[in-house]
Amino acid sequence: MKKGTTEWLEFANRDLEAARILLNSSYLANVVLFHSQQCIEKCLKAYLEENAIRIPKIHSVVKLYSMIPNDDKLSFNLKEDELDKVDLIYIDTRYPSGFGLLPSGFPADTDAKEIFEVAKIVYTRTIEMLDVHLSGNTSKPSSVRCGI
Repeated sequence: MKKGTTEWLEFANRDLEAARILLNSSYLANVVLFHSQQCIEKCLKAYLEENAIRIPKIHSVVKLYSMIPNDDKLSFNLKEDELDKVDLIYIDTRYPSGFGLLPSGFPADTDAKEIFEVAKIVYTRTIEMLDVHLSGNTSKPSSVRCGI
């Protein structure tokens, strides 16, 4: 596995872990959403890195996902509406309301839990698709060695 891929996955795992730790705090639902979005974005960038596809300097998971070959999209099995919602989260969790998804201000904890589950699935499928194994190679992200 390429060093860059490992680094993307390590950062993705740290975002996923941060989201998991904060998941049961309704007050921090926007932070959970942000870290879940970041995990998904970094997993897609890890896939692109490993497959020598130029990584654009964007945050749109819709655009990143569109760069993945169709055969591998089947393995990710992400729904378009999930990706659209994740894209809206990037802006809405970082700035006050009025920019889209969250007209009432802050997201509900149900939104945070929903997108956190999507992030877990994306992380797990990325690990599987890139054929990262849990034993042996110390160049793998610590997240892979210790699991999620």
